[in-house]
Amino acid sequence: MTGRGREYASALFATGLEDNVLEEIHDGLMVIKEVLDSDPVFADFLLSPAIAKEERVKAVEEAFGNSVHKHLTAFLCILTSKGHIRDLDECIEVFEELYKESMKKSKAIVTSAVELSDEQKDALKTKLEKKSGKELEIIYRINKALIGGLVVELDGTRLDGSIKRRLKEIKEVMEQ
Repeated sequence: MTGRGREYASALFATGLEDNVLEEIHDGLMVIKEVLDSDPVFADFLLSPAIAKEERVKAVEEAFGNSVHKHLTAFLCILTSKGHIRDLDECIEVFEELYKESMKKSKAIVTSAVELSDEQKDALKTKLEKKSGKELEIIYRINKALIGGLVVELDGTRLDGSIKRRLKEIKEVMEQ
């Protein structure tokens, strides 16, 4: 990451927040990402220094001018004209973080040794949302090596309540 993407995303976020169009910009970014991911030729065209900036900016306006918010079209035109369109993925990632934080939403990854029941998932989600104060999107994973217990990753914090970790701690104490 260059840091430049963070600056651009922060500016876009501030503009969207000021004009109360964050959701429209967020949705538009998802559309743009989908278009560029599905059409690598167009993405390469926007990145190509061999093609005049004016031509690339015009292509952005034609491709997205009527389908996304005007702030987002202007944003893409600036990235393209400055030769910073390669930072778009970082911009989207940072904007997504800022958007989720502003919406009090977050993502958690819960890893368990066995599949959790729906009741267990609901109870866990309720506890984690209460603790974090955010609405959570939870991704559940299974790792039989944990033996039992859970590992929860939420907002950069890892809570390891697995039996594997506890056995490792016991082993370390015994080796001392």
